[in-house]
Amino acid sequence: YFLRKEETVLRRWFVLVLLVGVLITRGDADLVSISLDSASILRFDENTGAFLGTLVLGGSGGLSSPRGLVYGPDGDLYVTDLFSNSVLRYRGSDGSFISAFVPSGGGLSGPRNLTFGPDGNLYVVSRDTDSVLRYNGATGAFLGAFVPSRSGGLDNPVDLVFGPDGNLYVSSINTSSVLRYNGVTGAFIGVFASGGGLSGPRGIAFGPDGNLYVVSQGTNNVLRYNGATGAFMGVFASGGGLTMPIGLTFGPDGNLYVGTRSGNIIRYNGATGAFIDVFVPAGRGGLGGSAFLTFTPRRVHGEVSLLDFVGDPAHVLLVVELRPPGETVALETRTMPLDSASRYAFSTTRLGRYDVSVKASHWLRRTLHNVLLQSDSLLDFTLTNGDIDNDNEVTLFDFGRLVAAFGSVTGDDNWDPDADLDGDEEVTLFDFGVLVRNFGSIGDD
Repeated sequence: YFLRKEETVLRRWFVLVLLVGVLITRGDADLVSISLDSASILRFDENTGAFLGTLVLGGSGGLSSPRGLVYGPDGDLYVTDLFSNSVLRYRGSDGSFISAFVPSGGGLSGPRNLTFGPDGNLYVVSRDTDSVLRYNGATGAFLGAFVPSRSGGLDNPVDLVFGPDGNLYVSSINTSSVLRYNGVTGAFIGVFASGGGLSGPRGIAFGPDGNLYVVSQGTNNVLRYNGATGAFMGVFASGGGLTMPIGLTFGPDGNLYVGTRSGNIIRYNGATGAFIDVFVPAGRGGLGGSAFLTFTPRRVHGEVSLLDFVGDPAHVLLVVELRPPGETVALETRTMPLDSASRYAFSTTRLGRYDVSVKASHWLRRTLHNVLLQSDSLLDFTLTNGDIDNDNEVTLFDFGRLVAAFGSVTGDDNWDPDADLDGDEEVTLFDFGVLVRNFGSIGDD
C-alpha cells in the first residue's frame, strides 16, 4: 500500500515537472533581475535586453525588499525578502505568489542570496548572523545552520555557490575574501580567494572555464581566481560604467552579465572580459538598482532505454547528475520517475558544457560527456541491466542477491524488487539470463 501511494505521489510530481518545463521553456529564455527601488522582479529578453514585463510585482505575497533569487528544481522562483526575513516562492511561469516557503521566524536574519545544493536542499545566506542556513528543498522545513555563525571568520556574507568540487563558497564582505566549506558537512576548509585588490566582495560565480569570478564592489570590477587553487588571475571585467556592482551571472551566450546598484545591467565578453554593452540601462521597465540576476531555466529531456525490461518504466526512479566535464562530483542532482513511455524531463538554469550522468536502481550508470546544454536539450540514454546491489558493476555479489530472492513474487518474505531484473514481478530464470548475459559489465564513472 505504501509503495503504491509513494509511486502515485511521484507520478503526480513528475507530471507537474513536465507542465512547468513546458510553461517556462521558450526558444529564448528571459533575463530576470531584482529591481531594488521598486521591490520587484523584472524580465528582459535575453538576446536584446528589451523589457518583457514585471514577473513579480512589489508587494506580491508580502515582497517588500528582495535581495536574492534562484529558480528551484521545480521550476519555481524563490526570493529572499530582507524586511520579513523570509523566502517567498513564486510560480516560475507567471510570477504568481505560491507561499512563504521559509516564513518569518524560520531562523533567517538579513537574508541575502540563496541556492539549491546538490542534495536538493535550499541554502540561504543569513547576513546578520554571519551564517548559512539549510532548509528542506521540498517543504522549507529548517534543517539547521549548515555554516555556523562566523565559522572560518565569515563576516557579512552576501553570496554563495557550490563549486565544481562539490564544496560551498561564500563571499565575506568584511574580510574581503571568499571562504570555502565542505559541501556535505559545512565544515570550514579555508580561505579560497583573496588579494588581487579584492574589496567588499558581493556576487560570486564559477564560469564556463571552471574559474571563480568575484564582484569587487570596492574597486568596481570583477576579479578572476583559479577555480582549483584560488590563485588570483587578474582583473577580468571593468569599465563600461560599472558602478557599485552587486550580482553576476554567465548567460546562455557565454557572456558575463553584471547587475549594479546604479541600475545598469552590463555585459562583458565571457572569454576576454572586454566590455560589450550596457545590456539593460537603468530605468528600462522601471529597473532601479539591479541586484542579483539569473536566466530562466532550460529544459533537459529525453528517453531512457531500459534493456532487458518488460515492466512499467513509471515504476523506475532515475537519478541524473550534471557534472563539470571530466569530473565525477555532481554540481546538480535530480531524482525523478520515468513516465510510462520511459521518458524523463527537468529544468535547470545551468548552461554550457557538462557531463550528464544517469543511474537507475539495477541498471549500470551511463554518462554523456561534454554535452552542451542549450535552450532545449534532448538527451537519450541506454542502460544495461543487472546491477542488483547498485555498485555499478555486474558481479557475483549480484548473483548472491538474485539467488536469495529466487522464486519469490511481490509480498514474499524474500522478495527483492531489485532482483526482478526484467520487471515481471517475480524472480525467475529469465532474471538469471539477464545477469549471465551482462556478467562482468561495468558502468561509466
